[in-house]
Amino acid sequence: MNRLALGLAFCLMCAFTAPVQTFAQRFTPATPEASPTPSPSEYHDPAMSFTAPPEFYRLPLAAHDPAQFDQSTVVAAWVANPGKREQLTITITMENHDGTLDGFEMVSENEARDNGDVFFKKHEVTKLTNGMPAYWEELTMGSGFDTLKRFEYVWADGTRGVLLAITGRYGVLDEPAAKKALANASGVLYPRGR
Repeated sequence: MNRLALGLAFCLMCAFTAPVQTFAQRFTPATPEASPTPSPSEYHDPAMSFTAPPEFYRLPLAAHDPAQFDQSTVVAAWVANPGKREQLTITITMENHDGTLDGFEMVSENEARDNGDVFFKKHEVTKLTNGMPAYWEELTMGSGFDTLKRFEYVWADGTRGVLLAITGRYGVLDEPAAKKALANASGVLYPRGR
């Protein structure tokens, strides 16, 4: 009797194990392909992209909704030569703005003046690499040994105003170097409904 029970158990085990193994082999979901890790030198959102030069290191910042801001917010930042006199910083700052480019440029200029001793040396209409209308500005901030030079692209995408800036000590940063560092910026109108 024990042999009969053992034989029956063995037959049942074989009968159920084979289909389970076959089922498992047939319907095991494929492992998803690894998604590419974004490069730390890149910033992308639905309406803009920018790639910092390779000598710049990305600073860690908390992720932020690219279309909702309570105030002017730095969404990405990179630094080269940190802690040295030759330190350069690139920032992308955004804020809600559904008006015109000229309107946002005036807002951003007033905000800069409210933050201290600022002199706007250059203020010209231009375009980003993909043709997005923008302003190119040159500012001097502070005085004495703490004087900083900042160059920036300013544009509005229908949902927010964007400021892409590079800042360094006076005498360390010039316009050709600034334009080269910020050359990989592109922008489009922010897609509605996102």
